[in-house]
Amino acid sequence: MLRLLLLASVMGPPPTSSAPEPEAPAEQRDAPTAVEDVTFALVGDWDDELARGELEPVLAANLADLGIAIEVTTRPPGNTFSHRDWARELETEEPGRVVFWIVRRDAETVELYVLPRGSDGYGRDVPLPEGADDLAESLAVIVRSIVESLPVGPPSGMRTLEPDPQPKLEPAPQPRPDPEPEPDPGPRARIGLSYLGTSLAANAPWQSGTALDVGIRFPMRLTAAVTSGWTTGRARHELSQLRVHRVPLGLFIGYAFDPSRRVSGRVGATATAELMWWRPQASAGLNPGLDFRLGLGVRADLLIHLHRGLGLVVSGAGVGWLRNIRVDVGEVDATRTVLRAVPIGAELRGGLQYEF
Repeated sequence: MLRLLLLASVMGPPPTSSAPEPEAPAEQRDAPTAVEDVTFALVGDWDDELARGELEPVLAANLADLGIAIEVTTRPPGNTFSHRDWARELETEEPGRVVFWIVRRDAETVELYVLPRGSDGYGRDVPLPEGADDLAESLAVIVRSIVESLPVGPPSGMRTLEPDPQPKLEPAPQPRPDPEPEPDPGPRARIGLSYLGTSLAANAPWQSGTALDVGIRFPMRLTAAVTSGWTTGRARHELSQLRVHRVPLGLFIGYAFDPSRRVSGRVGATATAELMWWRPQASAGLNPGLDFRLGLGVRADLLIHLHRGLGLVVSGAGVGWLRNIRVDVGEVDATRTVLRAVPIGAELRGGLQYEF
């Protein structure tokens, strides 16, 4: 008698307190498959109200005439999505399997869920009776009603579960904007002070002094400088010795390599005008003199940046003299050459510069 009353309550209109939600648009479902076995899971702890051993025989007896096998199992607590994933795994093992699970909502209500193949699942609230036998009997009647209706369509009186949440798509990376060109720093002036060593003649192979450079570097890496210096030394001869002083004045135009690197450099061409004067030492036949010479050459600078605008500079240059100098001493029978400058000379510089 109790079974008939429960069946009437299940098949009748649902109570107003648990009215089904408005039906969602028809979902794409697989073709209905006859139910061959049922898996029913108790989620959480049900030992006080409904034992696994009490529920399984009641469900089996209720479904025996339909030829449906029943298995009751347990599940740890979790969210609806985790239980649904588990149910889908079980359904893939057997085409005719339907999975139910029950969750306690509060002290008076339990929630029954079912996952037919090809759907997101359905759920409904079931009032909790006072006794475990009444709850098992009530669940058996509801399960039978659902199993019989599934080949026809979705179970009536149950709400459709929400589909699995879609993973949040990370926004497509925005293309990096092209780097803005660095502002034109404009011309950069520099000043340098260095040691200056130069060759002169066979009997005056090397003379030393100092050099001063004042230059400018343009944004297109063109560089120019005006250089001046002073050197002194002796021209040794077996009969006459000279103390020679030289003041070179030059113009340098060239190309400056990447100034942002720690080690950089410059290469270019030079034009030099050199004023030279000499004073004889212990020679009665030679008077002091003054002359100049002109030359063209090439020069290379190695620049090591030390701190901010301060840098260490080492330079080498070669100069071909277009107008050169020779110092002769006139004698009665012949002319004796005391100093003959070589046609191609060498320069070496080493010092510091500061670029503003």
